[in-house]
Amino acid sequence: MAPAARLDVLRVGLGAVLGLAIAAVMVQLALWRGVQGGWALFAPLGATAVLVFAVHTGPLSQPWSCVVGNTVSALWALLVVACWPSQAPDWLLPAVAVGGAVAGMQLTRALHPPGGAVALLLVLEAQHGVHHSWSYAFLPIGLLTLALVLVGVAYHRAWGKHYPLQAAAPQAAGKKELHLQSDGLSNADLQALLARFDQDYNLTPQELGQLVRAAEEQAISRRLGSVTCAQVMTAALWTCRPTDDVDKLAAQFRQHPIKSLPVTDAQGHLLGVVARSALFDWLWQQQPHTRHKQSRSIWRLWGRKPAAAASVHAAALMEDAPLSVEDHTPVLHLLETLSQHSVPFVAVLRQGKLVGILTRTDVMRILMELAL
Repeated sequence: MAPAARLDVLRVGLGAVLGLAIAAVMVQLALWRGVQGGWALFAPLGATAVLVFAVHTGPLSQPWSCVVGNTVSALWALLVVACWPSQAPDWLLPAVAVGGAVAGMQLTRALHPPGGAVALLLVLEAQHGVHHSWSYAFLPIGLLTLALVLVGVAYHRAWGKHYPLQAAAPQAAGKKELHLQSDGLSNADLQALLARFDQDYNLTPQELGQLVRAAEEQAISRRLGSVTCAQVMTAALWTCRPTDDVDKLAAQFRQHPIKSLPVTDAQGHLLGVVARSALFDWLWQQQPHTRHKQSRSIWRLWGRKPAAAASVHAAALMEDAPLSVEDHTPVLHLLETLSQHSVPFVAVLRQGKLVGILTRTDVMRILMELAL
């Protein structure tokens, strides 16, 4: 077992004190009002307090398991005591009570270790002449367990903890997360892993999947946190000047497999970007639609250059650069932006000058390297 932090020791200890103190106050109030039924604290409630305040993230510590587990175990023990044959050996009674309580908790999906102690306690008390009515399973056992759980809910939330645990909310529309290969693990695969390590009662397949994805994201964060855009970017650039006419722009697009051209000044400062689609749109607008069918290639249309082309330059077609970062920026900072927005590239600058571009292909390459 991993050592606990000092603050956690204090938090858990104070929580157990508070929970059992409130249960004790409830018992005293019941006694002062003359409530019948043998109201008293029962020993297994201390074990429930350990689970609620020290292991609140475990499935055996959740409210349903605590309250239903203790109550079902008490009902079964009272039933066994009431129906036990006189000719049957008394030494076998505790074993039947505890075994049946475990089975009952499993059937109600409320497995709770202190429930076995509840069943054993009631049977031992019956063997020593202390008998309880059927209501004892609900008052005080069920009610005191419920009170302890409610204190645990309020106490953990006051400390910023989550209790009871809730299923993870579905991802918001449009928001994507980057994961490694384990996204291919099905529920059956995760269940097989739980069975392999005998963790069926400690985690659900969904919880294991959440842990695996969280570990992947942590690994990506750690590795990509030290990788800068300068290390991943494409430094071989094809650029144009704002004074370049459409002849030069078209030549660039024909010669290189690119969808956009960064526009820079003489000092290398990024001014904007000319998209290939913007050039296509301008060329199409210059052609009389009555003389050219839509099926004709736009590059063939370029072969019949309009007279206005000589006066049109890159400055008239360019748009603002969609996104730019400094070269020392960690690639990790771009992952969420690239997953949510469609941009042709990210301009990488050094002291305001364009030194490279970063595309999704560059990011995917480094993610694949991490995955291997």
